[in-house]
Amino acid sequence: MTLEANLYLALIPTGLVIGHLGIAVRIFRGGPSVERFVRWLSLMWSAALIIVWGLRASIAGHMPLFGMYESALSLALATVIVAVCWEVLHQGRTIITPLAVLIGAALLSHGKTFDPTPFALTISERSWVVDVHAVIAWLAFGVLALSNFLALRIVLGRTDGDDLEPHLVSSLRVGFLLLTGMIASGSVYKFMLFGSPWSFDPVESMALVVWMAYATLLHLHLFVGWRGKRLARWTLGLFVLLVISYRCLVYFPAWSTYHIFDMDRRIHVGPEQLRFGDENQ
Repeated sequence: MTLEANLYLALIPTGLVIGHLGIAVRIFRGGPSVERFVRWLSLMWSAALIIVWGLRASIAGHMPLFGMYESALSLALATVIVAVCWEVLHQGRTIITPLAVLIGAALLSHGKTFDPTPFALTISERSWVVDVHAVIAWLAFGVLALSNFLALRIVLGRTDGDDLEPHLVSSLRVGFLLLTGMIASGSVYKFMLFGSPWSFDPVESMALVVWMAYATLLHLHLFVGWRGKRLARWTLGLFVLLVISYRCLVYFPAWSTYHIFDMDRRIHVGPEQLRFGDENQ
């Protein structure tokens, strides 16, 4: 196994331990020194994740955006980077990085079940539009994961809900805008390839469902007055929908979408599965 693969695997158990340690510290109200220790462990794990991401990019020859293995790595990186940046901007008053590490380790655990072989991008995939689309998608996931962490703190009552609610709403707004950018950039690339910006394949349809769900939640907050734990609980529920849209659509039949989530699942299917025509012709 390569150094990158070994580090990838090592990040999973260590991330799970750090994440659960951070939760235990909050439940049992550890002192400032214990919280600093957990925070430094989280930062070290995040630094190791950046190294693994860079190694993977070097090996693959492109950003880790192809397949479920690379997608898990990039989504985990976006999640922890957004969490770390939020803590830095707010001077560490609300510790959420261990939760981001826990989610990152869970993503890596799912990613390791897929083929880790690096593949070169096809000619049609070597476009700056693809890179922009992927980066926006990662950031959207990271920001909405941040809203999930803030919502969890509000629901558990570990921090005054009135203090965190403005930040929760802001993260939902930014995440919604990024989701919009993700769909728009994907539509542009779809038009460049096929001359049509939309086809309602499962990936596009699920992205639209998630977009409409977050739009509805923001609408209910602005015009109906959903606040506090009610808003937070629905945020937690929508994050589950978000994870499904990002990580579970690979289980759809290969012929149902032109999106290639994992090369191994696409390369070993026959013409009859891809519906290219009658095999007897």
